[in-house]
Amino acid sequence: MYCYVYDDFVQEKKYERELDAIENRITDLGLQGKTIRLALFRNADETIRDEVKRGIKTVVAVGNDATVHKVLNAVIDSGAVLALIPVGEPTVLAHILGVPGGVKACDVLSQRIIEKMDAGMVNHHRFITGVSIPGANAKVSVGGRYDVTPLVKGGIEVRNLSVKEPRDPSDISDPTDGKLDLVIETEIRKGFRKKIGVTKLPLPSFNISYKKNIKATADGAEIEGQEFSFSVERKVLQAVVGRERMF
Repeated sequence: MYCYVYDDFVQEKKYERELDAIENRITDLGLQGKTIRLALFRNADETIRDEVKRGIKTVVAVGNDATVHKVLNAVIDSGAVLALIPVGEPTVLAHILGVPGGVKACDVLSQRIIEKMDAGMVNHHRFITGVSIPGANAKVSVGGRYDVTPLVKGGIEVRNLSVKEPRDPSDISDPTDGKLDLVIETEIRKGFRKKIGVTKLPLPSFNISYKKNIKATADGAEIEGQEFSFSVERKVLQAVVGRERMF
């Protein structure tokens, strides 16, 4: 029923004791399953899809946010449930989903509370948390109806959940509403003081374009281009969440 996908870095010696505790707890809870180690595969997508065809229902990403990004397409396309056992950093997604780090995550897995969530798309790349992108010289086009152009220095975030570790509930977007939050942050000067102004627009789709190639980061993965097209896939991800989830 379970397929555990271990990222390359968790094989480092410093994680050995933590992994032993996790595996012992998995056994205690009767949650044993197939193990896939990403270090042995260039691309684990096909292996994950094959395991789902053989009856695997839940793919458990053992690692950090980047680990989730590596398995995301296979999990969604195969219709499996995604679960997390956070090891290492960063683990922003696990924090938002209410999944504690290490061995305690096994108890969340055993409770099997499942939430259906949206996924964001940017230039055919899926993301769950969000995308950070430079704000200077950006042009935001919304369905051909209007354009938004930040005139001063700042940054842009496109949130399905939260790009960074959330500081308070206002940093969290609703991943079930069929929209992405376009968040434009700009520097506002008042005398000698600088203040950050924030504009938040919930939108189902929009484009962000530049006059030259720039680099954006989606779920920790780098994407380069002049134009970035955003849209939402409605409730395509089933994820195991904890009772302390933040949305």
